[in-house]
This record gives sequence, structure tokens and C-alpha cells, in this order.
Amino acid sequence: MVATRERSATGIKEPQTSKDVCGISDIGDLVVAATAKRYSAYCRGRLLLKAPDDCDIVPCASLADADVFNAIIDRYAKNHGADTDRRALVSLWSLFYASSLVIGAAIAFLELRRVLPLSLDEASLIIDRHSGTPRGFLLRHAGHVDAQTDVFSGMAPVIRHHCDPLFTHLAAHSGLGRKTLWTNLSAYLSWVIHEIEKQAGSALGDEGRLLTQSPTWPDGWRNPLARMITVTQNERGDYCGNRRICCLRYAVKGVGGCGAICPVPEGRATGV
Repeated sequence: MVATRERSATGIKEPQTSKDVCGISDIGDLVVAATAKRYSAYCRGRLLLKAPDDCDIVPCASLADADVFNAIIDRYAKNHGADTDRRALVSLWSLFYASSLVIGAAIAFLELRRVLPLSLDEASLIIDRHSGTPRGFLLRHAGHVDAQTDVFSGMAPVIRHHCDPLFTHLAAHSGLGRKTLWTNLSAYLSWVIHEIEKQAGSALGDEGRLLTQSPTWPDGWRNPLARMITVTQNERGDYCGNRRICCLRYAVKGVGGCGAICPVPEGRATGV
């Protein structure tokens, strides 16, 4: 085991980390090697087993503390203007968080059947030291492969044991609705499932869409991701994930809205 340096933004010691048995310290490299580089464009550098030197490390569970979370958002806010709606800032910040968390985890499970240790109390957030922007997650180990488990069990660490409790805390800290946070996560999950289907076939796509379309999980838990995104295609046949709830990014100066997929006129008018 190799201990990471104690340089957390919160003063909390970073967790110890170790490399995977095959010597890979980036889960993205593991995925790329196993899938003939199909996902090399976007799954590296997000789920790591070794902390980067130019970032701060924050245990994800510490985000439940309002002081810890607000200190990070205060840092993030400096890039966007003091008068920006804080709910919009938190939503924009959560988009970086959600994309880093769910894209690689979904590919790792659906393609490799690898269940990653991404529960809230297992992972740590990697943030840009200057801007406070989420860069990825530090994992304690590379997880395990389970060819027999279903997609609900395989993704439960991310959805049930990370995002569900975290979004409750973030909503309480910021006043941003939990449904907005779930829609932000669903937007990236829906997109990556579509991409997996393009790369690997309809069977994996159908399996992945159980996470975004099933109203409940097998144990009866009400699925907060269900039908938050309506998938269509534009005139070129490209993927379009139309949101039910606006992410508010249009309210952040210099960022712009989402264009046609936004459910509110303000977001559609300022698409970039």
C-alpha cells in the first residue's frame, strides 16, 4: 500500500490507495485496454488509484458537512462572479461531479462487469486546487469483477450509496432541488448508455437503460433517475437528451444554456 500525501482541502487525511493487480492506476486505462480503445476519448483521468500532484483530495463523505461543501463552492464561485445565483453554481459544479462519477463507472460495469468502490464513504473527490472544479475520484482499490451480478447491483455503489445520500445533503446546503441533481446525473448516464450501445450493441444498451427508465429498482426503491431524460435524435441522427428539469447553467455568466434540449426558454435561447 502506498499512502498519498496529506494535502486535503479540508485538513482530513487522504485515504491510502493501491494499484490494481495488473499495475494500472487509472480505471480508464483498464477499460481502454479491455475494449480495444473504444472509450479512449473520455474515460481516462476520472477514476484513479493514485492522486494527481496538482489537485486537492476531499473525502466524498465530508461533503455532507455544510462548511466543507460551502468552502469548495466559494472557491468555485470566484471563477463566475459573486452575484451569480448560488443554486446555478452548485448545479454547474455538480455536472462536473456527475460526469466524472458515472461515465467511467457505467462503462466499467457494462463492458467489464467491474463493480467499483464508489460508495460515498469509500471514494474521495479530486478537485482542481485553484478553481474547486471536480476533476475525478480517488478510489481505494480497483473493485472486483462479478459476471453474475445485475446492473442494479453493479451500479448501486454509485446510485444508491453515493448519489442518493449526497444529493440530500447538497440540496440542504444549497437550496437546489434534488430532482435537478438527479437530472444532471441522468443526463450523463443516459448519454453514456447510448454510447455503449453504439460501441458494443443493443444488449448492453437495453441493460443500461433499466437504470434510467425503470420506475423502481427490484427491491421496490423508487428510482429518481426514471424518465428524467427523453432521448431523441436531431436532423443528423445525433443523440439528444432532452431534460425534464433545467440545470440552470444559463444563469452562470459566460457559460450559456444547453440549447434545444433545455426545458425552459432562457436555456434554449443561450445555447452554446
